[in-house]
Amino acid sequence: MDADQHTTHTSRTALCRDCGEPVRRRDRFCEGCGRPDPTNPARPCADCGNGAIGPDGYCDRCGFRRPGERDHVEAELGGFAAAVSDLGLKRRRNEDAFTLAALPAGACAVVCDGVATAPGSEEASRLAAEAAASVLAGRISVGMDPEAATRAAAERAAEVVAGLTKTPGDPDGAPACTFASAIVDGAGITAGWVGDSRVYWLSSSASFLLTRDDSWAEQMIESGEMSADDAWADRRAHLLTAWLGADAGAVKPQVAAFQPEGPGMVLVCSDGLWNDLPKAADLAAVALHGDGSLGRPLHAARRLLRAALDAGGHDNVTAAVIAWPPQGGPSPSPASTEPGR
Repeated sequence: MDADQHTTHTSRTALCRDCGEPVRRRDRFCEGCGRPDPTNPARPCADCGNGAIGPDGYCDRCGFRRPGERDHVEAELGGFAAAVSDLGLKRRRNEDAFTLAALPAGACAVVCDGVATAPGSEEASRLAAEAAASVLAGRISVGMDPEAATRAAAERAAEVVAGLTKTPGDPDGAPACTFASAIVDGAGITAGWVGDSRVYWLSSSASFLLTRDDSWAEQMIESGEMSADDAWADRRAHLLTAWLGADAGAVKPQVAAFQPEGPGMVLVCSDGLWNDLPKAADLAAVALHGDGSLGRPLHAARRLLRAALDAGGHDNVTAAVIAWPPQGGPSPSPASTEPGR
């Protein structure tokens, strides 16, 4: 590389102030270590470096919004499970939430996506994910069947979200979110869902979707009224037919069980990821190494996030990854969560 080429390269990239890995100057996090604002040692403004951040969270010089606690969140559990959640490039707040929890012989993950058109959905997704993971870990630890535990977790999450409604009977004031969970242990995988957050199985030999969206498009396809191509091309495609919330009616979570024949990984994600990478094979190509191995789950989750951001980052993005088989599983304990990282 000659001097001119080097100047052009370094004007677009810098080194993370924590781990020293190359990062793009406008990146909000380092893919190597997860450090937020990796090129800015302090934040009056993480973008221009000159303006002051006002009470509204925006820079008075360039208009950049200061990252909030949930703009970029990471968690890692026992070396075989990890998750990342990110604001994306178009949204003002992150209404996605996730929780990881250890099980006696594995782990579980819950991802909830707040419905943007419903007020209070940021809190709804967070509380739903926390409540569901607590139920899953508690019920599995005392020997409950994974499918029954999944239904109990979804129902408890639905109760929590319904309880957030400030004005009973007002559908426009009801917080709402989706729900997706995965229990991963030596016996296999149990997935549960309400809405359009998804669970995938990814491996070097075969990758596929384990869930089926509660959406208008899937309803049209299942009824035979429209082809898949026509249904997904319709502007109503992503309208939810089931969700968590006071206006959702009786919640009936769907559950699916799967017994892998070889090693791989479970991905639980919000639609901010699968809208840009809907095919399981494409997700596997990003998450897995070239030889088909998973490597560190946190790095796989970060690669998936980067792919969504590179595709436009149109929505909040959340990806929770659990390796299978889960290498003996740790004793039950909460995940190490790092808000803002």
